[in-house]
Amino acid sequence: MSVALCVYNGARYLPEQLDSLLAQQDVDFEVVAIDDQSTDDSLRILRDYALRDSRIRVHANFTNLGHLRSFVNCMALCTADLIAPCDQDDVWHPRKLAMLANAIGDADLAYCDSAYIDHEGRPLGRRISEDLEAMHSGRDPLRYAFQNTVSGHAMLVRRDVFDAALPFPAKLYHDWWLAIRAAAGAGVVYVDEPLVQFRRHVQACSPLGKDADSAMNDERARRHAASRASRNRKWLEQLMYVTGAIAETNWPQSAKAREWNRALQAGMDDDFAPLRRLSWRDRASVPPWKGPLWLRALRSFVRCRRKVRRARAEPALSTPLFSG
Repeated sequence: MSVALCVYNGARYLPEQLDSLLAQQDVDFEVVAIDDQSTDDSLRILRDYALRDSRIRVHANFTNLGHLRSFVNCMALCTADLIAPCDQDDVWHPRKLAMLANAIGDADLAYCDSAYIDHEGRPLGRRISEDLEAMHSGRDPLRYAFQNTVSGHAMLVRRDVFDAALPFPAKLYHDWWLAIRAAAGAGVVYVDEPLVQFRRHVQACSPLGKDADSAMNDERARRHAASRASRNRKWLEQLMYVTGAIAETNWPQSAKAREWNRALQAGMDDDFAPLRRLSWRDRASVPPWKGPLWLRALRSFVRCRRKVRRARAEPALSTPLFSG
């Protein structure tokens, strides 16, 4: 299998992550690393490790491409049938890859839980699964349109899924798109074990768990005050972007995604009949994912209607569509 490691100014945490990769047990793997024009010692560290271990291949971008494009390019360079995306600042359990490989079976993607650590590596006493309403599995891409629970650092995905997912939507996180594609294919498997120590610090790309480190709350509040002022509009525009992207494919349930996209647009014109109909029809697929199906349908419709109405009254987004 292949580990796809993207690095940008990660020198502080990179050696610990590389050590945890090279300590993986009971699997044969390569590490394909891309440095995205780091200005610290990241590239030197990668090359030093590559000199000591032939499993590591290092590439350097000629220009800074950013997190999303670098990950897509890194995964394209992988040679194995199974790919594990990797962040620069986490720490992997020594049997992470082996356990995900054993779990994937005939599915297209397997992923695990993660335990938060702070910037010094201290456990924060919480998992990603505790912050999410559900950890999705199975073959229902509509669930992932409403909420992605698959973090890239926690996944093992088939190379065929990556190829089928091309081209990636320009704004959407790579792990979100891969989860949707896998759910539209042979499905997703969830491993209920925290096989990654997921480091939370101000510079981390993912918004997950940033409140877990109280030291960064003030900074996060400053950075996202504008986003909170438009939180319903952001929810709406994100959902419309995701459903619109799925609607442009020929994947299973692309027609459903197209209907949801149109229903959300109708809601912006104060026509909620399509949303009411779809909430009932797709009641097993939309949040909330607990309780009797009839109650799910009712709660889903009420929630969507409330958020769309609030979105209409909120200011236009002044922050990136997909950001913490």
